[in-house]
Amino acid sequence: MLSINTGYGGMPAQDLYALLRVVSWLKPKRVFEIGTFQGLTTAHLALNSEAEVFTLDMPRDLATHLSDYSGEDLGLLQSREEIGKRYRKLDTNRRVHQLFGDSRTFDYGPYQGSMDLILVDACHLFEYVMSDSRNAFKLLRETGAILWHDFGNSMDVNRACKLLAKQEPIFHLEGTWLALHVRGASLLEVLGKENGE
Repeated sequence: MLSINTGYGGMPAQDLYALLRVVSWLKPKRVFEIGTFQGLTTAHLALNSEAEVFTLDMPRDLATHLSDYSGEDLGLLQSREEIGKRYRKLDTNRRVHQLFGDSRTFDYGPYQGSMDLILVDACHLFEYVMSDSRNAFKLLRETGAILWHDFGNSMDVNRACKLLAKQEPIFHLEGTWLALHVRGASLLEVLGKENGE
């Protein structure tokens, strides 16, 4: 793990560790991250797997309809040069593909049904989380996993995950701000594989 700063917008160490445990058992070939920010999580995904990583973020120049954003969330909007700055120094194999756009209107068509792992960690407004989640389910292969960050930390992320859990199995990873959906295997099979059983 890299040296991290857990300031607003970052992922705490215990969450990164849990994410990397999922990466370890899943061994993804293709990962889609919705919400790049400075790219620290992106760097961890690339350094701890052999996956091709696609990461999407909305630069400040594309941001519109910001009336519902909190002051802190407005502060997370960055220039194209700032987005992903933490992974760029480490992406020597050129496996990270930076994508720019509004996650609600982005064309996910070329990526649908081809991802082993999706991380939803962009705008935390309810409408965004629901839209990002619907797209995440479309991106996922027949087997794989979706993780949501800030479950237990954001009211809108909690609300969205609980609503989605009425249709799909979603579990909170205790001790973290992560929620997990596994497709194509039961959670017990996944945990058994993780524990070497």
